Amino acid sequence: MRNLKAIACVLSLVVLVSACAPRRGVYHTVKKGETLWRISYRYGVDIEELAEVNNIKDPSLIKAGQRIYIPLKKKTRRVKKSTTTVKRSTTEKRPAVARKGRFIWPVRGKVISGYGMRGDTMHKGIDIKAKEGTPIRAVDHGEVVYADNNMRGYGNVIIIKHRDNIFTIYAHNRKNLVRKGDRVKRGQIIGLVGNTGNATTAHLHFEVRDGSRAVNPFFFLP
Repeated sequence: MRNLKAIACVLSLVVLVSACAPRRGVYHTVKKGETLWRISYRYGVDIEELAEVNNIKDPSLIKAGQRIYIPLKKKTRRVKKSTTTVKRSTTEKRPAVARKGRFIWPVRGKVISGYGMRGDTMHKGIDIKAKEGTPIRAVDHGEVVYADNNMRGYGNVIIIKHRDNIFTIYAHNRKNLVRKGDRVKRGQIIGLVGNTGNATTAHLHFEVRDGSRAVNPFFFLP
């Protein structure tokens, strides 16, 4: 039964990674006195999701005039303002900041595309530019659960499962150097940077998933 659940989890992850359909939503313009917690409460969206989708590393530091993307909502809403200084509460948590530094960088290079919205499309990872053939390293210990090229647009892909049901995804590789079922160590070379799939230049597309949910890789990197 445990093996069946693991297989189902990986299959669902592969389907979600392959899907690049637009994600509809609205943009809320922050007004003076509004906090991310109040915005998330008013729209009924988890504060962690709002922080990650909008690449907000500290939820207490949003400012008036800032545009916040609210996923899967059709219209904007009025948010109750605070007329007094509000201290950070336990519910207004700093979501993934606590995991900062858990992973090493899979490759060194310039980040040419960050995590978050691209118009109506959600970019669920980061793109790191690097010379073709540059070694790709596993960001932490784990087990390879996918190493193939059957995901639409992603080219050669590697998916590694880590502790706490966290997955990392490495895409557009020139070559995969590991196979499904391999156990890998932190820093181990697992592939080579390429431009396979829908890529216009050599780079690594890197994603982090908490189960099947995409999360901001920057919150895990040094």
